[in-house]
Amino acid sequence: MKTNGISKTNDYTFNKLKNKFMKEKLIYALAEALEMEPTEIKPEDEFRQFKNYGSLAELSVLAMLDADFGVALEMQEYNTYKTVNDLINLCAK
Repeated sequence: MKTNGISKTNDYTFNKLKNKFMKEKLIYALAEALEMEPTEIKPEDEFRQFKNYGSLAELSVLAMLDADFGVALEMQEYNTYKTVNDLINLCAK
């Protein structure tokens, strides 16, 4: 029975580390796409409100999501995501 408890603990720890890594990776990639410092980006931020966000940055973000995270989105679906955390959760799936 200990094996199940250890396995569940290991799964929880792995998922927690995976989510932390995904968050950091996405924030760094988003910062690069928007020509910002990662420290300027918080999960609760609405990414379209950043001063560097425009049509070219939007294309960069879409390309980054596809290339770095394997997430290809149509514009209509992309427009449903509002915050950095929304993108983190999308990429963590």
